[in-house]
Amino acid sequence: MDSAPFDDPRVAELCELVLRLLPTERRGALPPAFGADPLDQALSALRPLAAPLAAARPDPDDLNQRLEELMEVIVALVGFDYAKKAPVSDRNDLIDGMAAGLNMLGEELASSTVSKTYVTSIIESMLDLLVVADRDSGIRSVNQAACELSGYAREELVGKPLDVVFPGLSAGALIDAGGARDERVCLRKDGRTVAVSFLASVMRTDGGQIHGVVCVARDLTESKRAEEERWRLREAVHRQAILVEELSTPIIPITDTIMVVPLVGSLDEQRLSRMTESLLQALSARSASVVILDITGVRTVDQQAVHGLIRSVGSARLLGARVLLSGIRPDVARVLVGLGADLDGVATFGSLQSGIVHALRGAAANGRPVPVRSA
Repeated sequence: MDSAPFDDPRVAELCELVLRLLPTERRGALPPAFGADPLDQALSALRPLAAPLAAARPDPDDLNQRLEELMEVIVALVGFDYAKKAPVSDRNDLIDGMAAGLNMLGEELASSTVSKTYVTSIIESMLDLLVVADRDSGIRSVNQAACELSGYAREELVGKPLDVVFPGLSAGALIDAGGARDERVCLRKDGRTVAVSFLASVMRTDGGQIHGVVCVARDLTESKRAEEERWRLREAVHRQAILVEELSTPIIPITDTIMVVPLVGSLDEQRLSRMTESLLQALSARSASVVILDITGVRTVDQQAVHGLIRSVGSARLLGARVLLSGIRPDVARVLVGLGADLDGVATFGSLQSGIVHALRGAAANGRPVPVRSA
């Protein structure tokens, strides 16, 4: 070729395209083209563009390395490792923007999300059995308490159906029922059963998709044993209360017509009411005519006790019985006087013996036989 094809229209078009690539403010700063022909003009325009274009062209190896670094950070985030950071260069390109975004996401997750290790530690330290299962693959995971309660090793449970541990249950049935709460048994590897309180909840994703079912069970062995012990104690206390009640208000017949009611301990309203009821039943059954209320064994006599005794005396009189009061100590006498107790017609004695002698003499004076009851 002897000379450049200056008259070729493609050369003019090339020059025009190069000029369009230059920013407007740089077009006037172009150096004078040698010879002022179209090729010189094109070369003058391409020279200032060559260096920036070469610098902007990414190195394939560098690009692959940066992409691998981003992938490492993404994998770390998925694995709950929020300490991994992506390097950010001074290029301020798209990859740098992605790296900065991933770093910000890691910081946000680290401040608002509990780590997988922390959650696992909590689950493993639980005293209650925890089993996670789904409809298709059965048991997916268990905690240490589940292994201890069932007697199985962890690898023996994973992948097995739920009824291996809870007879008659399946993950699918629990999911269809929306969960469960009841008492049932946990079947151990050795064939023994353990009573447990059972709770199952369906796991769902944020989008509402069913993810499986979580089963929590608590061993009720100790609580059942404690409940049985409480029932035994309650029954024993009840039997003792009945025995104490019977012993606290004994009614002792001296003769066919004379009865003694010895009172011991403290006299509260409930006890006095029971004593009066027992006394009235005995008077009706035996047709006794004399009742001796002996308060020798009563520790203290207060206003409540005095009023209760007066009611008992009045009730016995309504059935035609004469009431004697024995065991009157000086302190009791002062209380009776101080409260203005209405004991008109009630003979009082310092001892039970005096009261019995008086009752026997009265019966003899009335010409009645006094047959003493045999033991």
